[in-house]
This record gives sequence, C-alpha cells and structure tokens, in this order.
Amino acid sequence: MLTALAFLLCYLVGAIPFGVLAGKLCGVDVRSIGSGNIGATNVYRALGPKVGIPVFALDVLKGVAGPFIGRALLGPEAFGEIALCGLLVAAGHVFSVFLKFQGGKAIATGLGVYGALSFPVAASCLALWGVVLLITRMVSAASIAACLATPVACWFFKVPLEFFVAMSLIALVAFLKHLPNLKRIQAGTEPKLGDKKKSVPSNESPIETPSGVTAK
Repeated sequence: MLTALAFLLCYLVGAIPFGVLAGKLCGVDVRSIGSGNIGATNVYRALGPKVGIPVFALDVLKGVAGPFIGRALLGPEAFGEIALCGLLVAAGHVFSVFLKFQGGKAIATGLGVYGALSFPVAASCLALWGVVLLITRMVSAASIAACLATPVACWFFKVPLEFFVAMSLIALVAFLKHLPNLKRIQAGTEPKLGDKKKSVPSNESPIETPSGVTAK
C-alpha cells in the first residue's frame, strides 16, 4: 500500500502543470500563445523571465521530488522503487492527467530526476548541453545531444541498473518528443538563438531547456 501511494504521489506531483498555472495567474493560457507548449521555454518567451525562470525551477524540483518521495517512503535501498518514482514523476509531466494527458517534453523535469538519482550524470549531460548549444546555437540540438548521451553517462558513472533504466527511458521519451525539432534541424529550418521569434504550430512545440533560453 505504501509503495502504491508513493507511485501515485510521484505521478500527481509530476502532473502539476506549473506553466499553465503561471499563465493563468497572468491572465493567459500559455497553450494558446507562442508555440503552445506548457514548458518553461514557451512561458519564458510569452511572459518573460520573471515567470519563465520560476516555472523552470518548479519543473526541475518536480523531478527532484520523485526519487526523494521514494527514498522517504520506501527507504534508501529500494533502488527499483526509487527509480520508478523518478520515471513516474517525469511521466506525469509529459502525460498530465490535469491536461487530458498532454504535457511538456521532460527536459527540466528530467534534469531534476537525473540530479536526484545521480548528480554526476546530471552534471555531465548539462555540460554537454551547454557545449552543443554554444556550437550550434540550437537549444533543440543541445537537448537531443544530452538525451543521446544519457545511457553513456549512466554507464560511465556506473549507476545502479535500476537508475540506468529509468534515466534512459526518460531520455528516450524526451528524444521522441523532440522529433519535430530533429526534422527541422535536418531540413535546415530549426531556429537558432538570436533569430527573430515567431510562432510555430502547437504540434511542433519548443523544447524545455535547463537554461531558460528560448528555442522551438
């Protein structure tokens, strides 16, 4: 019963749509402006850093909360359950019950999960994200690179198998959510930092990014 409670709590925490709630407080629905994405990037673009940065921080904290809840309720040695708590909080963000199972792309929330499960993995993926961003000026390319690097980082830092699986699955979901961005990169139409902002269809929403910068 306690395990089921922990799993349900993690999903519900992850499902809290902070981007939508922040928009509502400002009198707008972020799903109807900009790219239509609920994540920190679109909130930042639409409402500015005073709203976008707190939304990013809250989305990261959601990710941290999953493994924390697992450890607190089930014990620090319950690696499998803790890993599943991290996976469920990310799933809640991507498939929120409060938004008819729509949601964000799990970059910020995934970063929080990574940090709670293995700080070295989180730090290395974030460092790679920054390097690729500097080279390409594309947040999407940086995030895709970080997703692809996740299993390698997990192997390099010898994380427990349960954590390896959970973080790799989060990376896979995030990568799949970025397929529209990947197609635009291949076509040479993906916007870069500094480009003039313009809206894109909501089914091609921008990625969330751990820097609060803007990209589609």
